[in-house]
Parts: sequence; structure tokens; C-alpha cells
Amino acid sequence: MSVFKRNGRPHGRRRAAAATSGAKANSRRAAAFYDVDGTLIDLNLLHSAIFVFSNIGEWSGRIGYLASFAAKLPALYLAERRDRYLLNVALFETFKGVSRDRLFTLGEEYCERVMIGHLYPRAAELIEANRAANLEPVLVTGSPDFIVSPFAERLGIKTFVANRLVYSRGHATGRLHAPVMAGEAKAEWCAEYATQNGIDLAECWGYADSHYDLPFLATVGHPVAVNPDRRLATTAAARQWPIIRFEKGEQRRALPGIDREAVSEWLERKLNGAA
Repeated sequence: MSVFKRNGRPHGRRRAAAATSGAKANSRRAAAFYDVDGTLIDLNLLHSAIFVFSNIGEWSGRIGYLASFAAKLPALYLAERRDRYLLNVALFETFKGVSRDRLFTLGEEYCERVMIGHLYPRAAELIEANRAANLEPVLVTGSPDFIVSPFAERLGIKTFVANRLVYSRGHATGRLHAPVMAGEAKAEWCAEYATQNGIDLAECWGYADSHYDLPFLATVGHPVAVNPDRRLATTAAARQWPIIRFEKGEQRRALPGIDREAVSEWLERKLNGAA
């Protein structure tokens, strides 16, 4: 099972319900599993890779990394078209030779300077509403751990699973620890996490934007398509899954002090009971 982080505090009973459903308490815990890229933020893996290569070392070093990355773009494009697993493998190979310390420093900078600013305001409200319903928030993403860790911390999310590079003598080898977080691996991780933590997957919610995440969404009792691509939108409609869309241009609201009653009303009205 991939490494994940969470606090060690005991959790009480979880109400297996949506934020606006008003369901009765259930003795089993439940979680809300979130994809990140395209679901909570309007960015993707390539954005983070470009940021890293644009900020490595001196300009001479940056030019070399960017040139190497540009040369691999056709392969990355083909990998994305064929299989998200292949995309992850090909993309993370480009980090070969970068020091672990530098990657985690850049991860903090990327989160602070870019990532948080691209968080959908309604996604932040969605997380808060689900918390109010005692749904434990969990990030399940193919993004690298060195950017997911600070992102999760800023959202107050204690548990996440992300792709992790293998390091040798403090430098990235370009290889990933197994399992690579893509496709079926996400679904398998959620199932194992649920088993180990007494969580009923039938009472859990899952949020994702890509058809590559169909196995992940299908493993939970309440799948939701967020900003879905064409293939996921078609599948969601056929299976009568809720479909919600977040707008990039919406004015951001601060996370602290959100009126939960107002959020619940908005979710009931706008998200068709999807939270």
C-alpha cells in the first residue's frame, strides 16, 4: 500500500451521509475521496513539471532541463492519449537527477505561489461541507508527493496518497515507487484504505474529472463527476451519477469562517445533492 499521511488521533463515529442529505447516523466511518488536478484545482501535471524545470538552479541548468522536457513532450502527449499510467511514468522520468531537497522546496513554492491560487472556490466549500457531514477528506492523486503534501496541509487534510519518486543518494532516479497512482491503482488503494480503517466504501463519496478515474469512482457508493471530460460525462450521464462544474472565474472566498448553513443550501441547490 502506498504511503499516506494522517494524524494519529482517534476518530469517533462517522455519519454515513452527504452534507445535505440529513441521513441518520451510521456506526461506520465514511470518507470523501478527492482527485486533485482538474477536480479541486484548474491545473494538471504538466503545469507542476514546467514550474519545477523553470526554477531549478542557475539559468544554464534551467535551460538544459527545459530543453530535455520539451524534447519529451511528443512522448508525453502520446502517453496521455493512451494510458494515464504511461503518462505518469514518462513524466516522472524527466525529474531524474534533481535533488530531493530541491524538489520539496519547489513543491512548497509551487503550492504557495500557484496551486492555492488555482483552487476552485466551490471546491473549497465542497470540502468544508463534507467535513460538516463527518466525511473524512482524503486526497487520491497522481501528482507528486512533494506538491501534494503542502497542498493537503493548507487544506487541513491529514490523509493523502500521491506518486512518490525513488531517490538514490538524495537525487531522483526518475522511477516511481509502486503502485503508480493511476487508473485501477487508485481504486485498489481506496479499497485497502477503507478495509484498514473501518470505512464503508458504500457510504463514501468520490470526486474526479477524467475518464481515467472511472475505476476510482466506481469503487465508492457515491461517485461524482467534476468538470468531466467528454468520456466521463457520457458515462456519468448513463449511470446517473451527479455532474458538477466549477468555474475558474468565480471570486475566491477565504476558507475560515464559511457559513456552513449557506454552503449546504448552495450545495443542495447547485450541486444536485452531490456533496
